[in-house]
Amino acid sequence: MDTPDPESSTTIEERFFVNVKGAMDSLQLFLHTSKKLALNLGQPFNRDSKPVRIDEDEFYKLKLRLDAIRATLQRSDGLGLSDEFDRLWMRELRDLEYRAEDVVETIQFEVLRATTRFEEFKNELLLASSGKRKREAYNLFPSVTSASVFLKIKKITDRFHEIARQRDALRLQEEDGNKLVKPSPIIPMSSHSACQLVGRKDDMDKLIEWLKSDELSHGTYSVKTIVGMAGVGKTTLVQHVYHDHAIQSSFDLKIWVHMSVQYDVVEVMRKIVEGIGKTSPYLSELDSLHHTAIHHFRDKKFLLVLDDMWDEDPRHWSSLQVPLTYGAKGSKLVVTTRSMKVSQIMCAKRYHLRCLSDDSSWELCRNRACQGRKIELDCNMKAIGKMIVSRCKGLPLAAEAVGVSLSFSHEEKHWNRILKNLLLTEDDEVSKILPALKVSYDLLPLHLKRCFAYCSLFPKGYVFQKDVLVKLWMAQGFIDCNGSSSLEEVGGKYFDYLLDRCFFLHPPFHYPTEERYVMHDLYHELAEDVSGKEFNRNEDSKMPKLDEKVRHSSIVPPEHLLKEAIQLGSFGGQDLRSFLFVGEKKLEGVPFRMNISRDLFVLLDCLRVLDLSNTDIENLPCNLGNLIHLRYLSFENSRVRCLPESIGGLFNLQTLNLRECIYLDELPKGLKLLDKLRHLYLPLYRSCRILMPYGIGQMTSLQTLSFFVMGTETESCRIEELSNLVNLKGEMHVLGINNVTDPKFAEEANMQNKLKVEKLTLEWSIADSTSPDLNGELASEVLEKLKPYHNLEELTLNGFCGTRLPSWLSDQVLLKLTTLDLKRCNKVEKLPSLGKLPSLKRLSVHSMVRLTRIGEEFCGHASSSSSMGWCHSAFPKLEALVFKNMDAWEEWGGVESTDFPCLKYLSLYECTLLRKFPQFPDSVKVKRNPKLKELAITKFQKTQIIILHGETSNNTPCNFLGDRDIIMLEAMQ
Repeated sequence: MDTPDPESSTTIEERFFVNVKGAMDSLQLFLHTSKKLALNLGQPFNRDSKPVRIDEDEFYKLKLRLDAIRATLQRSDGLGLSDEFDRLWMRELRDLEYRAEDVVETIQFEVLRATTRFEEFKNELLLASSGKRKREAYNLFPSVTSASVFLKIKKITDRFHEIARQRDALRLQEEDGNKLVKPSPIIPMSSHSACQLVGRKDDMDKLIEWLKSDELSHGTYSVKTIVGMAGVGKTTLVQHVYHDHAIQSSFDLKIWVHMSVQYDVVEVMRKIVEGIGKTSPYLSELDSLHHTAIHHFRDKKFLLVLDDMWDEDPRHWSSLQVPLTYGAKGSKLVVTTRSMKVSQIMCAKRYHLRCLSDDSSWELCRNRACQGRKIELDCNMKAIGKMIVSRCKGLPLAAEAVGVSLSFSHEEKHWNRILKNLLLTEDDEVSKILPALKVSYDLLPLHLKRCFAYCSLFPKGYVFQKDVLVKLWMAQGFIDCNGSSSLEEVGGKYFDYLLDRCFFLHPPFHYPTEERYVMHDLYHELAEDVSGKEFNRNEDSKMPKLDEKVRHSSIVPPEHLLKEAIQLGSFGGQDLRSFLFVGEKKLEGVPFRMNISRDLFVLLDCLRVLDLSNTDIENLPCNLGNLIHLRYLSFENSRVRCLPESIGGLFNLQTLNLRECIYLDELPKGLKLLDKLRHLYLPLYRSCRILMPYGIGQMTSLQTLSFFVMGTETESCRIEELSNLVNLKGEMHVLGINNVTDPKFAEEANMQNKLKVEKLTLEWSIADSTSPDLNGELASEVLEKLKPYHNLEELTLNGFCGTRLPSWLSDQVLLKLTTLDLKRCNKVEKLPSLGKLPSLKRLSVHSMVRLTRIGEEFCGHASSSSSMGWCHSAFPKLEALVFKNMDAWEEWGGVESTDFPCLKYLSLYECTLLRKFPQFPDSVKVKRNPKLKELAITKFQKTQIIILHGETSNNTPCNFLGDRDIIMLEAMQ
């Protein structure tokens, strides 16, 4: 990671030329291309305007100054300037950097707009039969005028000279500030990234003892509040108890809810219900939420944690406890709070969490300082470290923060400097901690400081998705990527760097499939403190008039706001680079209402990020294409029906998020022009109806393409277009394979060059999968040609209308495949030798209505003699096996004694004709092998079973069992 080097003896002026010289070579090609600007680029199709003419020397000087500004900002950050006058001019210089970047990108846009490819697309639209398309053609790629560009360059030049004169050309020297130590290289700290619990054994034991007790203070449940000042470790303590092994089996339900400063009882109840069901409930009325919560709590012993409670209104507490009274005896409610009054209102037992001892604080600090390694510190270093820790006043958060700062260097000089600068005041509890956190922030390199400050746009308690935050940083140009790693990979390292240094935390509650994180309230306050005037977060329904220095703005609407429309009009901030609507997903069909001025996209033409997710916006103005700097665009969970063709002019766009846009019918033709688009997220529920236009294969920068949908229309995309999309990674879903008319087209898709795709779904038309008119042999040949790369981990085949499954499923090609899901393969009569897949852990076979028998070929025994390297144990790693809706299945055999050695879960659902079941080997019986923990059988009418915990029953129908019932079996005869 690039960081300022304080040991260099070169002056800032010398470093200017070092930076600029390196930029010159890369500029030559662009400057050569920029000569085209003398052409008439100012005539967008049929509109008249003067050509953009930019003097080459002026443009060269502009780029030179931009590189000089960036070098100065980088260097000055490394000096740790403390003088307010210096900091003021650094802010002025950063403002100038933003303006210069905008002008440079505008000129680059003009060059790109002149290329032949975009002229061809313009002509394509003009020849379209649709009048709408013709009208949109005239709004594409708006041109800027020479006068406006020249005026901006002149203003930037004049301002640069003014700053240079007033600060003597900004010749900052080493003596202008305290040298900051260069951070050490990133060292993996996975075992130390989570919050450490030091000096809290007695506290933890007492809390566990209370949780396991039968104490009842509120009828069927008891309440305890953990009270303590900010940063004392309330959440960390409860988090460790919450996940303690002794507690896991003591409660039927465990729910963790982070409370907002602005308390809303409806929102809290929604979070409680969501915590139980793990999905967001589409309910808005308190009575409905109470009813749902009561249903879940009834006769269940629960543990509910309300973390960081601020609300002191007794009426809210009365409403909140309504469903809690329905829980089973022994239920517990734990509340963490800074307020003694909260404890009084709840009539709860109060546990006052006190500060750590000096020894525990030093242990915590030393662990961070040594990054989990055993490093012997000499007596002087220990003495300095303990003096530093003594100023942390026993607050774990402060001790960890200074420990991170000390980890940057184990030199005595560095530790003494931190001791000198760490002035912890006694005014209030927050001011005791922020200086300690600020020390860690000051040692961050400039790009990470910007990344951290950007988080101030989100409210306290916000759950960050790592990949989303990285994409936002990318859009702002915070990520410096010069090597072989991608922007996403470098951005991920940035995030991990901040995570390892406690700027982010793992949430107390778990998200098993996504990387999500939270930020401690005090770190959030630090982000607000360092963000200055560049960032504005508004937690009201109306946008205020923004200061001209604001570059990034967000709206965080009140959680109760559903009916009142949020007004987005002319609110100033014409130089905004970010505008985000940070609202949680609300009710389906009842998103936040938003009124957007028609001129909004004209006024905010410097935007890099625009996020209008979770709003009711339906129609987007054609002038969306004015946002030529845009890199991140999200309409997730909105009512957008179509995107204007002008989106094809967003040449810098990197991310387009259309998840859950269930009203979206088609994508614009101009999508194919977005050469720099890296991530395209499409809606799940209506994807099969979206017309994906031809030309997607030209978007070779794509890394994320959630769905690739083929239609029958001549203008829709074709499977062979996948050939060039070699950068795709993660999850990929291909729909409409039944529209492929020739196996050679499937072969041209070259699925084997998708080296980074880990999860693949191949889907045919569900409606056509049983049609007798479809050529089953053709479908089988097409699937045979869609052989994926051998590193694939998860595969789903859905609606396959062929007669036989591909040979590559049983040829030991997919060596890393762990999950296989075969759904509605309605014409398949025989399963391949899936037992040969060496890494397979989960197998699901669903609705194969023509399959009548499963024999030894399923395990692979029939062909094992001719298989090289074939393990004699079929399904050597399979843990879960599910058969569902197998209407014609009558017989299952061919299982040998060594098969299924790791099987833990077997589910048979609606296999109503199955008469012959394999005699599983002794190793699979529950009594003799505890690995087989669950065997679920529903509507399994004609098989004799012995229930482990019940009576032996012959020919007893089991159709009374629901699809979630699990019964333990000893054996099956």
